[in-house]
Amino acid sequence: MNPRTKWLAIGGLLVIGFYAADTLYRSWIETPTQLLNAELNALTKSMRETNDQQMIAQKAGKRLESYAARALPYSAQLARSGYQKWLLAAVEQNGLQSPTIDAAQPVAIELKSRTKKGKRQSIGFRIGYSLRARATLTKLAQFLHEFRSSGQLHKIRSLALNPTGKEGLLDVNMSIEVLGLDASPNKDQLSQWHLTDEAIASLGDYKKFVQRNLFARGFAKALQDVELKAITFDRLGTAQAWFRIDSSGTTRTVGIGDQVPLALHDISVIDILPDKVLVHVNETPYWLTLGQSIAQVSGAEIKS
Repeated sequence: MNPRTKWLAIGGLLVIGFYAADTLYRSWIETPTQLLNAELNALTKSMRETNDQQMIAQKAGKRLESYAARALPYSAQLARSGYQKWLLAAVEQNGLQSPTIDAAQPVAIELKSRTKKGKRQSIGFRIGYSLRARATLTKLAQFLHEFRSSGQLHKIRSLALNPTGKEGLLDVNMSIEVLGLDASPNKDQLSQWHLTDEAIASLGDYKKFVQRNLFARGFAKALQDVELKAITFDRLGTAQAWFRIDSSGTTRTVGIGDQVPLALHDISVIDILPDKVLVHVNETPYWLTLGQSIAQVSGAEIKS
């Protein structure tokens, strides 16, 4: 074998050796390492997803505890009558007129069971109520504010408002749904839970809706017609304010705590002094002096 052939043979053997070493490295070290890294990545992802699910479950559990505390009593019949009494009290306290409330039968709420395949598990019930009443827009706004502030698990599903033949009054038709949960700790009483002030709109936000009364004709003019004409005191010191209430010059006397008879607005007399009167117009306070109209002091005066 000449030297040239010898070196070619050595080179060939070296190439074969390098190839064999590379193959052994890939099969014994690199490939297992890649598989191991892939398994570690999958395990890490699974652990991360598990932790996320645990956090979601913990948050959901806290929400469910809160919902259970706010839910109706777990007895459906007690819940049905108890909420109806609460609703009627809220309606009457906020001055809605001629209310009628009808309660439907409780309807079970069921979910698929996690432990029994093909089975459904009851978690509570829902009850529908229909409310019909008459109210001014101001009284309705007060009721809606109280409804929203309450911690009951209820919601208004529909609301229909129709003007009546009497100015200022609306026919109110409302559909309400309320939930009860089997996990509720409330045995025979409604929850006393209330939303915080930060979580609800202020009553002032509802007043903006009242001030933009879309149902009334002559809404702004009515305030211009109401004018303080006189202040009198009888021998016992009882004060009365004399108001003109329409463009025809009709006059009415109103004492402290009484309402000015005006259909389109809720106007009550809060205090009477010798030279001025404090009134609440749709729950907003204003001082009136002799000869002033409510439109002048409230900024609702019509410009000619």
